Amino acid sequence: MLSSHENALLSQISLDTIVSDTEALIAAKSENPGGVEEGAVRVLAAMCERIGADVTLDEVHPHRPNLHATIGPNDAPTIVFLGHSDVVPAGDGWTGDPFTPRQDNGMIIGRGSTDMKGGLAAVVAAMDAIAKNNVPVRLELVCTVDEEDQALGIEKALERLNGRSLVACIVAEPTNLDIVIGCRGATNFQLDIVGKSAHAGRPEDGASSIWAASTLIATIQKLHQQAQAGTPDSLLGAPSWNVGTISGGTGTSMVAQSTTITVDRRMMPGENPEDILSELLTEIDGELTSSGIANAPLLSVSGNIFLDMPGFLTPADSPLPRLAHDAMADLGKDSPLTGWTAACEGGFVARATNAPTIILGPGDINSQAHQPDEAVAIEDLLSAARAYTLIVTRLATTE
Repeated sequence: MLSSHENALLSQISLDTIVSDTEALIAAKSENPGGVEEGAVRVLAAMCERIGADVTLDEVHPHRPNLHATIGPNDAPTIVFLGHSDVVPAGDGWTGDPFTPRQDNGMIIGRGSTDMKGGLAAVVAAMDAIAKNNVPVRLELVCTVDEEDQALGIEKALERLNGRSLVACIVAEPTNLDIVIGCRGATNFQLDIVGKSAHAGRPEDGASSIWAASTLIATIQKLHQQAQAGTPDSLLGAPSWNVGTISGGTGTSMVAQSTTITVDRRMMPGENPEDILSELLTEIDGELTSSGIANAPLLSVSGNIFLDMPGFLTPADSPLPRLAHDAMADLGKDSPLTGWTAACEGGFVARATNAPTIILGPGDINSQAHQPDEAVAIEDLLSAARAYTLIVTRLATTE
């Protein structure tokens, strides 16, 4: 049940401000790949400075700065809010300009409204209310670049967070206001296959990297099916494999000397990308040996990891999930504790700091994010800001 103090604190959150901030962030294009995040980050920086936060921009690449905004006493317990400034390219199929936000039937429509500029605006509103009421806590908003592509920004952000003692990390990604206490990680591999070129009239003189790639893909499909056939985790499901791209060969009348494929592997918390890659290469080596491909001993497969996004799992009975669930209930929301099949940067923070971590934000990642006419419910923006405020206030009083 909300206390009179909490009701007074929540009454200071301005929905009009959250809406205008969300729309300002949407209007600041930050498509990735294909653009830069600087404009949106500077809009967010101005919002944070407006509420009295200390703002630092760390350039990851030219015109691509991370944002760190802090507010509250330096010696108080620290809670981190985590978000990202980039959005996926708008693409086709929109009924209006993706970067001219508009309202319809209680929704704000625009690229990034759900993923995740609405969440960022809600965080700023919560930070404002908490700071105005002198809650004994230090809040830090960490907003990274490049989350939607190669996660280049989080590595820079971790330089500020490594070794820090954090009470909690709250990721403002869209969860439809459910409380996500765990998510799978993601690792991406590039696999390079090298064989021997020959004339297509005598393919037995060569060693086809494309034939080898077909064997490799069949092996990955087998591993995926085996993972799916196992007993899934009740929250996170099962590991999964996906071959994303394939490129190889130089001409139709030539045996392909080299082929490259990229692979996405969704990991369970605690899995190690290097171990997964090593086991995959060992499995492939055995499959190629028995494949019957001409000159198979001449074929070689090497791999490298170009994305390592760890998962995380926060125990359901620990303080952060319990307080979040109670806060949502007090706001009249039935928000279950659940898992996520997607990945997010919260796992990096959890791994680097051991901070209890949850994902909680407005918007639906499945029905809205990365789609034409992406939209977020205005009511959910207010609920998110109110939830963040309650969670932080209650965490601060339990420390």
